[in-house]
Amino acid sequence: MSNTDQRVVLVTGGSKGIGKEIAMKFAEHGDQVVITYGWGSVEEEDIIADFTKRGLPAPFLKQADVINNDDTTGLLTEIKERFGRLDVFISNVSFTTLVKSMDDYKEANLLKSIEYSCWPMIEYTRQMKAIFNVYPKYVIGLSSHGPDRFHKNYDFAAATKAMNEVLIKYLNYHFYDEEVIFNILRTRPVITDSLLSTLGNEWVEFIAKYDIPGTHIELEEVAKVVYMMCSGLMDAVRGQTITADRGYDFAEGLQRMYMDQEVLGL
Repeated sequence: MSNTDQRVVLVTGGSKGIGKEIAMKFAEHGDQVVITYGWGSVEEEDIIADFTKRGLPAPFLKQADVINNDDTTGLLTEIKERFGRLDVFISNVSFTTLVKSMDDYKEANLLKSIEYSCWPMIEYTRQMKAIFNVYPKYVIGLSSHGPDRFHKNYDFAAATKAMNEVLIKYLNYHFYDEEVIFNILRTRPVITDSLLSTLGNEWVEFIAKYDIPGTHIELEEVAKVVYMMCSGLMDAVRGQTITADRGYDFAEGLQRMYMDQEVLGL
């Protein structure tokens, strides 16, 4: 699939992992990509080099803190001046306090997680209307199955994912008469630096002992689904949380381990 009309796509936190892969997928299909990143998190030359290696045009890069309103206004104003439009917004930034014990259950930690991982999807969209006079056609948030399943250190991250999944339904209701489509993509674990910083590097070694196809999904699979959600072919799907899991969530757990004892060496 390719676009005949180049769109402008904003991916917050798109310098690494899932965000960068999503940005590359849009660039692959001819869209102009805008990527934001945090101070000191990455070198712009490295991001451009990654795009160049795949034969893709360099993205427009902008350092911006998603919870700083001045940064947000400056970013969107510069996008308008450079490109004159903004068609797709991928709210990808997720920052949270790791919860290793009840000592980490502090109001400030939870509110900071909401401020970074939940509120930008709303505030960015609000400012886009003020600056561009129209909303982007697509607003996509990213989630995981953390709200439904226990993950080590993931308490507040899971809480913000759950909040996004609820709010997306209400946002769709409130914006139903506008030309903007809100959806969430929920995925199985994707092995990224962010995941490993949450679960620990030893997690990869552990799952390798019991790994059969489907334990995790790949970056490109996530990027393809996000692109399809913004392709125009799924515009009847609104205010939904779509799960990309290869159908594997159904066959996970003790029953699967029981059925696959020989494969898993149990």
